Amino acid sequence: MGTSSATARLERSHARTLDVGCGRYKLPGSVGVDQRAWPGVDVVHNLDKDPWPFPKDYFDRVVCRHVLPHLENVVKAIEELHRITRPGGQVEIVVPHFSSDNAFTDVTTKCFFGFRSMDYFCVDRPLKYRYSSKKFSLLEWRISFWQAKRFEDQEKKFNPFRVIGLEQLVNCFPRVYEHFFAFLLRANEVYFRLEVLK
Repeated sequence: MGTSSATARLERSHARTLDVGCGRYKLPGSVGVDQRAWPGVDVVHNLDKDPWPFPKDYFDRVVCRHVLPHLENVVKAIEELHRITRPGGQVEIVVPHFSSDNAFTDVTTKCFFGFRSMDYFCVDRPLKYRYSSKKFSLLEWRISFWQAKRFEDQEKKFNPFRVIGLEQLVNCFPRVYEHFFAFLLRANEVYFRLEVLK
């Protein structure tokens, strides 16, 4: 689908939330983009091809659930997320933690993520290397042993690891956890919430 066709759909929907790689489970009230024409997908586009068919600074919120590990170039994808989100808008990313069995099960997984993975794109973070001139502020991150983030289209599930305080402990000492304990007690997901700086 071309850029003009995608823009026309945006103008009709008035939605300012984009669900990237939504598949069959698009967030309510959002525009869904996926490379396959699943039911509910609004824009069919190969996310490895840039630019994505959306105008600059359009979205207030962009959600990427389990998409980035499957793309050929994560840096380019992050730059596209920055381009299509308005200044001050937010990008939410959920990916399997590198210790998760889910990270290794899917044969299309191309890269893995830990709690510091977005530091390469965010200002005021301890890692000194940056992979892009596009800037974000890291508002929130969380390692989870269940679902890292419950979105609008998900029912609430009981998380025993949060109840017993294990997630809180891991997120207080994430570097210690990832360095020494991640493959003894495997996490499930990592959640990032970024603010777009322009």
